[in-house]
Amino acid sequence: MRVALVLAGPSSAPRGSQVLVRQLALGLAGRGHVVRLVTYRGRRIGAPGPRLGRVLGDLALTARLWRVVARDPIDVIHAHNYEAAIAGLVVARLTGRPLVYHGHSALAEELPLYFASPLARRLAGGVGRALDAEVPRRADFCIAVTDELGALLRRRGVTARGLACIGPTGAPEELGPAPVPGGDGGLVCYAGNLDGYQNLAFLLRAFARVRARVPAARLLIVTHADGRAAARVVGDARGVEVIRAGSYDEVRARLAAAAIAVCPRAERSGFPMKLLNYMAAGKAIVASAGSAKGLQDGCTGRVVPDDDEGAFADAIVALLGNRREREQLGRAARRAVESREAWDAVLDRIEAIYYHVTARAEPGLVPVACTE
Repeated sequence: MRVALVLAGPSSAPRGSQVLVRQLALGLAGRGHVVRLVTYRGRRIGAPGPRLGRVLGDLALTARLWRVVARDPIDVIHAHNYEAAIAGLVVARLTGRPLVYHGHSALAEELPLYFASPLARRLAGGVGRALDAEVPRRADFCIAVTDELGALLRRRGVTARGLACIGPTGAPEELGPAPVPGGDGGLVCYAGNLDGYQNLAFLLRAFARVRARVPAARLLIVTHADGRAAARVVGDARGVEVIRAGSYDEVRARLAAAAIAVCPRAERSGFPMKLLNYMAAGKAIVASAGSAKGLQDGCTGRVVPDDDEGAFADAIVALLGNRREREQLGRAARRAVESREAWDAVLDRIEAIYYHVTARAEPGLVPVACTE
């Protein structure tokens, strides 16, 4: 099978979508498929959200995909997120190739979070709902990263037969060695981008409550964003330090030094890839319920109600004072992402979808729909 994996962004940018696409590219290539990765050129990702530069980048992405499909006998186009899906739809319909849309989030949830004013947020929500209703159902098959996103896509017109929910899982080759339990007993770490949907203002308010009870506690924000973006988010919050990481190795090193890793995101349709990094690092995790994908409260992490600052702070304070529980949660989290069978199952299902859309399905190799 010859596959064009399409992503509207630089392939090397340290973001969750890029991590997932890279893992899929390596996994599929390891099974003998020819994978062509079609992305923005260069390393710069620019400011998040809608802007003219992204539109121009998307036009260039469409032209790049066209050239790849014209040059290679591509069997299937596999597009991640909306901009890549629109580029993929244009090329797929002009060339007769099937398109698999891989949804990472719902735009009706995500798009308004890039705007400050209530009016702009309402307008962005309307645009997001329109795109949620129009783009995915025009693909030949849809993959959703969560059951919540799958349910939303079904409500927007995607048929159950054309939809599968496949949550990301850790690629064993990228787990690294088993972590050493421990870390700085007062250090809390967030690793990820600074976009609005990450709910970092909530995290800072919750951490202020932590500092009121544990004055020595520190919050480390590890991100790829530049200093100006970090300054806008963090402001003059006390006990908070921002580190701009240049590589995943640096992110892993910063995580290793922390006692607790946090995920304040409340948006429910997406899958925070940072959780897999946290789990691979063997960290005790505190996560809001909306983003706690794959976590079991009290077993592989602490899961608290969305946007409950007091509960989030309470969970952090309790773990800072209980090294034994931190280590138990961290070991259980690490074990949960070490399954080779889970990663192979993800690749099996994606291969089944490829065969399905290219009308070469093999007996017993069929996509599995989302759960209700």
